[in-house]
Amino acid sequence: MARRTRFLFWLLACGLTLVACNGGGDASDPGVIGGDAINGDIFITAAGPLCAQREMGGNCVQPTSSSTDELALHKAMTDPDPKSPMINFDISGFIIESPLTKGGQGSIDMSYSSYGLARRHVQAGRNSFIVDGRRYGDVKYQRDTEFYYTREQGGGVFFSFNEEMGHNPAWDFSFGEGEGVTNKKRGAGWYARLGLLTDQTDAPRTRKVTYVGGYFSLSGTAEPIDKYTDLLNIGVTYEAELDLHTGSLSGVSIDYTDPKEQRHTRLKLPDLTFKHSRLEGLSKTQRFDIEIDGPGEDLRPGAPHPDTPRTRHDFTIEALEGEILGKQASLIHLVGGGPKGIFQIMLYRKELSEFMDDHVINYPLTPAKP
Repeated sequence: MARRTRFLFWLLACGLTLVACNGGGDASDPGVIGGDAINGDIFITAAGPLCAQREMGGNCVQPTSSSTDELALHKAMTDPDPKSPMINFDISGFIIESPLTKGGQGSIDMSYSSYGLARRHVQAGRNSFIVDGRRYGDVKYQRDTEFYYTREQGGGVFFSFNEEMGHNPAWDFSFGEGEGVTNKKRGAGWYARLGLLTDQTDAPRTRKVTYVGGYFSLSGTAEPIDKYTDLLNIGVTYEAELDLHTGSLSGVSIDYTDPKEQRHTRLKLPDLTFKHSRLEGLSKTQRFDIEIDGPGEDLRPGAPHPDTPRTRHDFTIEALEGEILGKQASLIHLVGGGPKGIFQIMLYRKELSEFMDDHVINYPLTPAKP
């Protein structure tokens, strides 16, 4: 989780200013069920090989998990050939609105005025990206696993991949857009994950799949007060279970204190239902409250300290988005937002949890009552 958190804060602090579960198995295995016993609506129909189908205008249809692999998709998106095709994606992420004001010595001060959620249309290819019509084709820099693209009108797109690219079955790409300064008063950051929806060809054949992963929330205005801000973030790990007959992903009740950051959070994430590899309509409109309190962000080494001011945030999640990604439903991405805060969840199939940054499970799965 640490690597993703570092990227999130890079985007917010820098981008805006520039701007149980085997896949195959024998049918005699009691845990394996036939395809007709799985709800056919849970996973999306396969899109076919990458770029085998085109939409109006010539762009490739959005690929699914059996269309291609991580290495081939990355190569297709970053191919600089102007004749290579663009690939369509429809992905969701959270938004942070940020007023920008001039600080001392020509610097730009930033605070977070509101949060939200948005689904955007992304076209990827020719070593460029188009996000809702905004084209980013100038490579500002390329470093290790990171690419940063800009455009003449301002703003930028940040695209990164895992260091173990090609070796992690539960892969996706980090993707963010910093829209830069609008009328020199406001910026906005959008943070998403770009992956391949699990299709029916690649769907698991077990009745239930167990996941383990991390919950992360962010709230506060980040307005500086001396060396502190009221920004609060916290991470919690838990297990969940996806039922392939009902499409239901189990929720979790969290009442947790981070021993290092000394922050406490409480929430109840409801059960959620998937259809065509995405959250279905009613699940997307679930509302629930999140409470978090503890020391604010302290920039001094060794923080928090006894004199670090404490703060409390109570906010409501008003909309959710979620996707099942990868071969054999290897990854589930959930994101939710409201005006005062956001959360993000990354769940990996349990046998792939070695690729997580944090291996301690704060909330193990509670077996359902018979």
